[in-house]
Amino acid sequence: MLKKDKIKIAVVSTLVVLLITSYIIVGKDSIVMKYVSGFCLLAWVATMVITNKIFK
Repeated sequence: MLKKDKIKIAVVSTLVVLLITSYIIVGKDSIVMKYVSGFCLLAWVATMVITNKIFK
């Protein structure tokens, strides 16, 4: 497995755990959940851009 794939798997698993934890603690319709999901989306896009730029 490539190094960039390992990085992506680690990031996505961390983000999924963060999303599930915030869903359990605050609930689906909370404003905190919306901020967490937005942060996870931005973090995932940034990870994709950075890893694709570094490991060409």
